[in-house]
Order: sequence, then structure tokens, then C-alpha cells
Amino acid sequence: MMLLYAVATAAAGSTGEMVDPPLQAHRSRGLTVFVEPRAEAPERSTRELLGFGRVLHQLWSYVPVLPLRFGAVVSDTDELDQLVAERESEWTDRIAAVTGHSECIVHLPLPERVPERVKDEQTGSDYLRRRAAELKQHDAETAELRTLLAPYASELTTLPSVRPQVARLSVLLPDERVEDAREAVRDWATSRHEVMVTGPWPPFSFCQEVST
Repeated sequence: MMLLYAVATAAAGSTGEMVDPPLQAHRSRGLTVFVEPRAEAPERSTRELLGFGRVLHQLWSYVPVLPLRFGAVVSDTDELDQLVAERESEWTDRIAAVTGHSECIVHLPLPERVPERVKDEQTGSDYLRRRAAELKQHDAETAELRTLLAPYASELTTLPSVRPQVARLSVLLPDERVEDAREAVRDWATSRHEVMVTGPWPPFSFCQEVST
């Protein structure tokens, strides 16, 4: 069994210096797929996820790569070659889309939930109206943030939340626009508490094309 990490073009150059055992570079058709032999599929644990991310960072520092979803495995090289044959066109297009780009993530806190009604809320209806207004404001801020980032971004996507009450917007940015975009978000967030930008990262969230 082999765990799949990332794909690069075969024309990206020598792969020998990029990989440390047990990572391997498997060339197939016009692509190089970075894989790790495994006795069994990886668990979705923090340790495994962090290790997967570290390998992708190492590869990304050498050559443009298209990260593959964590946990993707094939049984052997024959199955890998078959997969490449099926996905070569799609992967080649996505490699072109992410080459010269990095991912940044904007963390936008949702309005804080208050378990008790505040003093000026006399009924449950008052509480629900306030919550609805807060969530409407958050939706408006998210739309405003998308509009702000649109001139910098090649692609935008909303990510699932990993922390309660924090929404995440991921942005695929040309490398030369990363700092401009980060500064634009910092300026926009001056009057907003706890808005945070992380990255630049390899384009983890853009394995597949997303709508902007």
C-alpha cells in the first residue's frame, strides 16, 4: 500500500534531492507522484496530519506541487499508474493553476454566544432577534471580506470550521500578492477583534478547482 502526498510535473526537474526515505518519487506518464509505502492506511490523528503537512512543506520548498487529500492510498504501482492515467489531465491543469501560488487562511470569529440573556433581553424572542442580527452582520462581514480579497485572489473557498465560532476563508494567492493581501486584511480588521491571517501555506485547499 502507498500513501499519496502530492503530484508534480515530470518536467519539474530532478526529484532526488527532494525526498528522504521512506518518501518515494514515482514517475508515471507526464507526472511525478510522491508516495510513501505503508503497511496500512494512516489514521486521521493529529500526529499523522502534522507529519503529512511537514512532508508537503518540504516538497513545496523545492518544486510546485499539487497536494493530494490526506489519506488517499493505492495498493501498488499498477493501481497508481492507472490512477495517473485517469487523472493526468485534471492534475496537470491544477498544477498549472497552483504553480507560483500560496494559500492563506483568514479566521473570522462568529459573534460570541451568550448562554444567559443579557439584562435588556426580557424574553427568548429578544435573544433570538439579537442572535439573528449578529449572524446577519457576520454574513455581511464575510461577503465584505470576499470582495476585499477578490482583486488579489485567484480562487477563494470557505473551509469547514475546526474551532467553534470561527469561520475560515481560504485564499489562493499569487506569491507576489501574498503580503499585499495580508496587509489589506489587517487594515480591514483594525476595528474587528481577533481576525487572524495564517500562511502562506502550500495550496492544501485547492486540490480541485473551486468557484471564486
